[in-house]
Amino acid sequence: MKTQPTQSAPTRQPLWLVRAMTTLYCKHIHRGSQLCTQCSDLIAFETQRAQQCCRDSGTLSCRECHRQCYPDAKRLEINHIVRWAEPKMRWRKPILIARYYVQSLLN
Repeated sequence: MKTQPTQSAPTRQPLWLVRAMTTLYCKHIHRGSQLCTQCSDLIAFETQRAQQCCRDSGTLSCRECHRQCYPDAKRLEINHIVRWAEPKMRWRKPILIARYYVQSLLN
């Protein structure tokens, strides 16, 4: 029996934050005004992963999930982007980061 993907905002990883971090990373590292194909593919993969998530209703976040959604190469790539972009996002987009922290406290 296949479970339905969860669509409520508190139960899945915030896609808006992944998109913002990837966009910031691509603009500074890949030096383009638009997203490169590698970064746009990563965002598309993250969107697809979130839509096909078959998480139990009791699990609140991806950190608490026992299932591994990312292949090793994608996980390393997204970890690299997050580690690079997170300190910069605090200064460049403080409202987005504040929104993320408030949502994580409410969950």
